[in-house]
Amino acid sequence: MKILKSIGAVAAGFVAVFVLSLLTDAVMMGLHLFPAPDHPELCTDFHYLIITLYTAVYSVAGGYLTAWLAPAKPIQHALALGVLGLLASLLGSAANWGKAAGHEWYPIALIVMAIPTCWLGAWLYLKLKR
Repeated sequence: MKILKSIGAVAAGFVAVFVLSLLTDAVMMGLHLFPAPDHPELCTDFHYLIITLYTAVYSVAGGYLTAWLAPAKPIQHALALGVLGLLASLLGSAANWGKAAGHEWYPIALIVMAIPTCWLGAWLYLKLKR
């Protein structure tokens, strides 16, 4: 039963980050603050910076949620979420490399921040829990 709680904690964190990111993307496009997804060439470094920032915030929140839901060892669970985010970022980067010509720093940033942001979320959880 503990393994199911562990899987559920990591899955909940992943789904939360994914859904929050997609919803924010949709809102930003709906408000015409970001270009439509079929025109990535219209995205500027500023657009990618904003996306990177809210993705980082959501990843910290996902790490916090995962740590909160973890049956034990909250840091390890959040790190598992970070590894899952790292793998997702690697796959997304490989699938989309070159589509954001001149903005290759963006997928690299997502890869680099995946584990530290999730760890930070768990660390915050433990600090605030005391």
